[in-house]
Amino acid sequence: MHVRYTITIHGRVQGIGFRPFVYRLAIANNLRGYVRNMGDGSVEIVVDGNEHDLERFIDALKHDKPPLALYEFMDIEKSEGGSEEFANFSIFGSVDTPSTVEPSIPPDIAICDECLHELFNMHDRRYLYFFITCTNCGPRFTMVRALPYDRVNTSMAEFPLCNECLKEYKDPLNRRFHNESIACHECGPRLYLVDCKGRRVDAAVVNDDNSDDGNPIATASRLIEQGCIIAVKGIGGFHLITSAYDDDAISRLRKGKRRESKPLAVMARNIDAVREFAVMDEVEESILRSYARPIVLLRKGSNYNLSPLVSNLDTVGVMLPYTALHHLIFNMLNLNALVVTSANVSDEPIIADDDEALRLGFVDYLLIHNRRIINPCDDSVVIVNSCSPMIVRRARGYVPSPISIDVYSSRCILALGAHLNVTISILFKDKIVASQHLGDMDSLKAYTNLCNTVERFCRMLNVRPDVVVCDLHPSIPTTNLAYTIAREYGCSLKRVQHHHAHASTLLIEDKKVNMVREGRRGMVCIVCDGNGYGYDGNVWGGEVFLIDGSKYERVAHLMEQPMIGGDLAAYYPLRMVAGILYSSSVDGVEDYLYSRSYTLPYGRAEMDAILDVARKGRYIIKTTSTGRILDAISFLLGVADRRGYEGEPAMLFESVAYGGDDVLKLEPRIINCTLDTKYLIEEIFCSMKRFHTRDLAYSAHVYMAKGLATLALDNAMRHGIDTIGISGGVTYNRIITPLIKRYVEEHGLRFIHNSIIPAGDAGLSIGQAYHACINDTSLSNN
Repeated sequence: MHVRYTITIHGRVQGIGFRPFVYRLAIANNLRGYVRNMGDGSVEIVVDGNEHDLERFIDALKHDKPPLALYEFMDIEKSEGGSEEFANFSIFGSVDTPSTVEPSIPPDIAICDECLHELFNMHDRRYLYFFITCTNCGPRFTMVRALPYDRVNTSMAEFPLCNECLKEYKDPLNRRFHNESIACHECGPRLYLVDCKGRRVDAAVVNDDNSDDGNPIATASRLIEQGCIIAVKGIGGFHLITSAYDDDAISRLRKGKRRESKPLAVMARNIDAVREFAVMDEVEESILRSYARPIVLLRKGSNYNLSPLVSNLDTVGVMLPYTALHHLIFNMLNLNALVVTSANVSDEPIIADDDEALRLGFVDYLLIHNRRIINPCDDSVVIVNSCSPMIVRRARGYVPSPISIDVYSSRCILALGAHLNVTISILFKDKIVASQHLGDMDSLKAYTNLCNTVERFCRMLNVRPDVVVCDLHPSIPTTNLAYTIAREYGCSLKRVQHHHAHASTLLIEDKKVNMVREGRRGMVCIVCDGNGYGYDGNVWGGEVFLIDGSKYERVAHLMEQPMIGGDLAAYYPLRMVAGILYSSSVDGVEDYLYSRSYTLPYGRAEMDAILDVARKGRYIIKTTSTGRILDAISFLLGVADRRGYEGEPAMLFESVAYGGDDVLKLEPRIINCTLDTKYLIEEIFCSMKRFHTRDLAYSAHVYMAKGLATLALDNAMRHGIDTIGISGGVTYNRIITPLIKRYVEEHGLRFIHNSIIPAGDAGLSIGQAYHACINDTSLSNN
């Protein structure tokens, strides 16, 4: 019996070789009809044939899909009889549907094994071609302007196909059938090497023996070995590349980037090369090898042989080559590891424009191709904590894959994050699409990039925001932008408290606690970070919330401590120490403070001013920040005098503490649902000369972890809740989070933390959008 199936599939089904897969499947089952991309991001399939063949086709469609395909929803309509309308099975042209787009743009995918084999096969016509790709790999998001995902809507539209590539593109049995990034030496992007003035470089000028035969990659590789800094244009922007073993080159790179101490990422030749300087478990290795190829934060090995200037922590960020260009560079190098860091000046967006890269001023040469980058995108960062992967920075390889939620919004919500590690998120229907990492809003370039990203995502997804969401802080750039957008678009504005947004990300990730539909209790959530604007106008950052349906109640927190000088206390931890210990009865505090005043920009005079403010007790911001407490102890133990980058004192403190013993064995002192952190600081101060720094550092971590767990457990048991979660930047701490997990599970409760959504501020916009949706009945339909 002949029948017809009309199938519509939503999800990640465009740009991953899905139509060729459907074509081959239909031909193998003797079916007629067509497959085509729809403008809303879905794929439509119409098939006529024998019912038995069709059932076999449907089964294979469900269970044998391409590895990068992700089905969100499949609708199948069956009609009797079929027709003679189709003589065979075809791939039809895409339909540009004028409606809100279901987000299905695939992320950029690391080079596949088949392309890698062809790259080094001297008999293949793409031998040594730096831009080799196929339907299973290569750039996607970074080169797309709009949906549907067709070549005409990408930056590859500027490269007409040669006859050979066109033949492959049209051949349903070819791996590059309808591969929108298909190219070769003849018709694709070209690569060239220029000096810092933009002048083409002849290999003979660089190499006396002219052995590179004009190959710009070989020449660049030799220059790297000679200690040069090369700006290399990749798929999502420029990287600054130099030897990971060369102190002088790395020192020059740091000076040029104005990145004094923040760790630099390393790219290793292969997994064996990673083992030469770092240790990893099976989970970390699998993430390194995954199609996303993120930077993975690994512990340094005992045989660590990279320059000490790469990282001042006990970890190093490592990634594997993910493009043909990376493999070609290593193929012509005698080095096993390179520093590969985004080409920008500190606090500014990654550079994607050739002219802007030339203006950097401190690079020696630039390796540039002539394909435009539409959506600049940094490398993603992942850490494994308690044997579980956590995304720290969600960018290349993950963006713009949508995040499914369990509520349906009738309107479009745009969320803008806060001040640090900003991303934007767009919530519509039952999806959230988050942007790539946009960085800190500390420069005009960063703010301009934020505005451009909002415009680009709204255009790409064909949406117009009905609601714009921002942080509670009244005077950060994202708040100002939210007010501007609200005025220009005539949409409503909602402000979500910083730590409520962090907690909301856990509701998205863990369906067992997300009881919004039933209005039931969800969890007790610990949120710990450096800072966030609180409802009382103070700086929060060590909070415990009871989440009951869509209601968030602050039920416990760290003891408030004076933050003398406001934000200056985050840069100079001695200010926190002075504020906490000034009123203490412990002997020798004032002498100690003056003895360490040399760490302040204005020395003793500045300490005079700090203590004067402390005496008067006026105009002092109070904070419950976990980060500031860790900073203060880091200072007391001589680990960090000041902050060179966000979180540095606390991260150095964690590195020192790892492997220590709990010599203090302090029990948490809790007063009225408040963890006494002054008590901890006093105990550390009095014990500095009695115990090793590592053991005191570990003892402090234990106190904080046990104290936070106790606050959460007390409230969970009081309210009959079986789940405790943690979010916020401190979640990445490899001592505190595992200890809290242990304490919680010892009491028989579930423990959860972020995984696919960053726990830090990089995930804040996702939480903001979700929080705004579930707390406004006019927006959501449960």
